[in-house]
Order: sequence, then C-alpha cells, then structure tokens
Amino acid sequence: MIDVLRPDVRTIVFCDLDGTLVLDNSFHQFLSVIWKNAGAWERFRFLLLLAPRILGQFGGGHESMKRRTLSWFAAWPDARRRAVIDETLSRLERTTSAPVLTGLARLRDDGAQIILATAAPDLYAAPLAASLGASCLATRSSVGPDWHELLGTRKAEAAARLIEADEDPAGVRVVVLTDHSDDLPLLRLADEAVIQAPTQSFAAMAAELTATGARPLLFHIDPLEPQDGGGHWLWIDDRPWGPHDDWEVRTVLSKHRHALLYAGNGQWRRIGPGKPLVPTTLRRDCPRPPGSRARLTTAIRRKILRDAFGIYH
Repeated sequence: MIDVLRPDVRTIVFCDLDGTLVLDNSFHQFLSVIWKNAGAWERFRFLLLLAPRILGQFGGGHESMKRRTLSWFAAWPDARRRAVIDETLSRLERTTSAPVLTGLARLRDDGAQIILATAAPDLYAAPLAASLGASCLATRSSVGPDWHELLGTRKAEAAARLIEADEDPAGVRVVVLTDHSDDLPLLRLADEAVIQAPTQSFAAMAAELTATGARPLLFHIDPLEPQDGGGHWLWIDDRPWGPHDDWEVRTVLSKHRHALLYAGNGQWRRIGPGKPLVPTTLRRDCPRPPGSRARLTTAIRRKILRDAFGIYH
C-alpha cells in the first residue's frame, strides 16, 4: 500500500474512521446500540432528540443532532454507558477494512506514529485507537459552549498542530488514509495518501487535490471492485458473512431468505428461492455495507416474517 519506511525519516500516519478503517458509519451504529439498550421512556426521549434531524428543520443539522445525543448520553449511568461503548466497538469490528488494518499494522511495526483522526466521538474512537496501538484525534464527547465536530478544516488544523509540535516538523513524513472529500484539507498536508473509495470518487478527489496545488503520492483501494481469489458476501442479521463459495451460500439460503447478496458496484440484493447467484462480485475483503434503507427493510422483514411468524423461506 505504501512504500517501506526509511529509518531516518519520522512518519506520522493520520487515518480516518468511517469508510476508511471501518466501512460502516460508526455513529449510526452507536445510535443503533443506544436504541437497543434504551427503555421505552428513553426511546421516546431519544426520538425527540433525533426528530429535528429526521425532519431536516428546526436546527436539525448533523452536528446539532450529535451535540444533543452526546449531552443526553452523558447522563446515563457509567455501567450502561460502558455497555453501549463495548457493543459499538464489537459491531465496528465486523466491517473493518482488511487492507487498511493490514497497512496500519505494517506502518506501526516499521516505527510510524499512528493517529486515528475522526469526527466520531472520542468515547468509542479513543478505545478503538488504543486497541490498534494508536493515539486519537476525535470529536469531544463532553459538550460545552465551544463544542464542534472535528471535521474538515478543524481536523486538518488539529493534525497540523500535532505535526508542528514535532522536534523537526520539516523532516516529518505525513501519510493520510481516508475515504471522503471532507478530508481534502487534511490530504493537503500529506506526502503520501491512501484513498479508499470507488474509482470515480478517487478520481474526483485526486483532481481536487491537483487543482489546489497539493501533489501527494496517491494510492487507491477500491472497496467495491472484484478481487482475484474472492468469494460471495452475504449480509445477514446486520453483519457481513464471507467470503463464501456457491455451495456455502446455497446452504445459508436454504435455512432462510432474509439475507442480502453483494451484487457489485456497491449494490446488495435479496436472493429469492431458486434464483441464480448472479449478478455478483467476488471479493476477498468485505465490501461496503448496504445502505441504511436496505438494512432497515431487511431487519424489519426478518423481525416480522422469521421471528414473529416463523417463516424462514
């Protein structure tokens, strides 16, 4: 992924979380775990917190929704907060990007300083970073008057301050791993960058960097394209399963049909009885998860048909 490190050059690696280290949206998973662990009255209050964002009005931006949620969650008892954080981390492990995780491990073993730089809250981003032997730049979970998400320019400014604090800032080699154009300000600091994104998105980000005069050495990871030696990927019970060969997929589908098959180009589809396993894209690594609507629809179908009525096919 990245050239072998030179022993005479200090390397700092900034890695994004959502879509990069993990292919999922970590905050959505956090919200889902809160909902699962909340009581009836807490769920009602939770919906009131989310309603402005869902309706898209009355101060319903993403940052405002995150502020309200973190303030409310801070009042939960410590044991319940810990349980939510632990379950969130467990869920994020399911969609970890194998290429990114492997690349970070190699860079760390070669002596690089790894920093998880994310807009996600530090209440779960910090322990995740620690499990990788990394430090963390993340959105503060303690909400105050000057609270903001660590996003875009703010994230780049925090990274720049960390670089400047080095004994020899001019001699630092900066590596950035990300998936999104929100991190273009951070990418402008990079000597080398790994962008994990579909080919079209990668090309657009590369063009934007060039237009601003930034010319880091770019590497590309496509989380959608076929991979030699790969297999089928299923999405079952809101988690990825794979890679599987045809026989393994047929065995799973003989038990129940409340699953999605990765069809390629970021698309997942439901396989009906007797339907062929095409189109499909074979991969060694987990592809990007289905969209929120597909996941919710599949979960509701499974809950009603399989769990309530015992209909598995």
